[in-house]
Amino acid sequence: MKRTREKLLSLALGTAFGLIGAAHAADQGITKDQITLGAFLPLQSGLAAGATQMREGAEAYFKYINDNGGVNGRKIEWIVENDSYNPQQTVAVVKKLVDRDGVFAMVSTLGTVTAVAVLPFLAQRGVPIVNPAGGHELLNKPKDKNVFAILPLSSEIGESMADYAVQKLGAKRVAIFYQNDQFGKDQRDGAIEALKKHNLKAVGEASYVPSDVDVSAQVVALRDTNPDVVVLGIIPKHAALFLKEAQRLGWKPKIVGHNTVADPVVLDLAGPEALEGVYVNLMTAVDTMDTPAVKKANEILAKYYPKTKPGYYPYLGMAGAIIIVEGIKRAGPDLTRVKLISALESLGRYETGLVPPIEWNATYHGGPRSFGYAQWQGGKLKVLEGW
Repeated sequence: MKRTREKLLSLALGTAFGLIGAAHAADQGITKDQITLGAFLPLQSGLAAGATQMREGAEAYFKYINDNGGVNGRKIEWIVENDSYNPQQTVAVVKKLVDRDGVFAMVSTLGTVTAVAVLPFLAQRGVPIVNPAGGHELLNKPKDKNVFAILPLSSEIGESMADYAVQKLGAKRVAIFYQNDQFGKDQRDGAIEALKKHNLKAVGEASYVPSDVDVSAQVVALRDTNPDVVVLGIIPKHAALFLKEAQRLGWKPKIVGHNTVADPVVLDLAGPEALEGVYVNLMTAVDTMDTPAVKKANEILAKYYPKTKPGYYPYLGMAGAIIIVEGIKRAGPDLTRVKLISALESLGRYETGLVPPIEWNATYHGGPRSFGYAQWQGGKLKVLEGW
């Protein structure tokens, strides 16, 4: 009888210790000396240039962190997969990252429709995703506990640009050029709603898709509506195409563009004359900002990717990397996904200096609510309003 009691006690203690050990076992993607993170980026698509820069911005910061000892003794491995801006391909690469590569979390992805396509899978698996760069409400005002945004809603950006056109530039006739997907449509819808508040309607609208290599017909159509301000809800390549065609036609309306129009790629493709005077909505830093955070980001980028110019996409990618590193650091050495999510929620008002301050808590994981504005002058961006 005594032996039976001893045996039962031994089994009970063993089970208890086993449960304690299981409770403290690290989630996948965590080893003694490494944290494996992942991302999906459209590296082969109309968004390829921005996706490449975004990858380099984030990767530069991870390399900087690794060269300085890592996070709580662990180095970061970041696995990036191309999804070609195709939601079906995104689903496939995300399943690979989670099920085969065993990533701990996702960070600094790019693409609205692609990210929305994989949210249910990531939520079901409990995989945190920080900085899913896109414009949908599911991304930027998320309900899922595992999603953390650092960008505002695209509709809010469109609203802000239309307000700026009317209130600051005195616009009476506003036209809109936008990308024909969720990213651009939401900006267009926000601008339309803002114009309604000013008792105005858009005098013209035109759109494109990322694979388009010519937007001359759209430019002519908008010119013929005789707007005094054109709002651009677009990506860098098509901003450059629009501005070059307007220049060729001798058409010079005032222009207010999405933050992507601040990207150095636009300057390279369009040239300073075509860009002169264009106003830009800011939700990331610009390299002319004289702040410690921007100077540090520029130093890191110059060290690890000297050929990459600082701008919208590198700063956006790096901001996501900065935030997830801070979250991992605060979560402590006994790292789990649950602890990372709690740590990110505990950040409260947190400033990277590369995007407007985030203000996360247990009930709000959404993007910032403030914007800045800049203007292209002499081939450089002059900041007119901070956030």
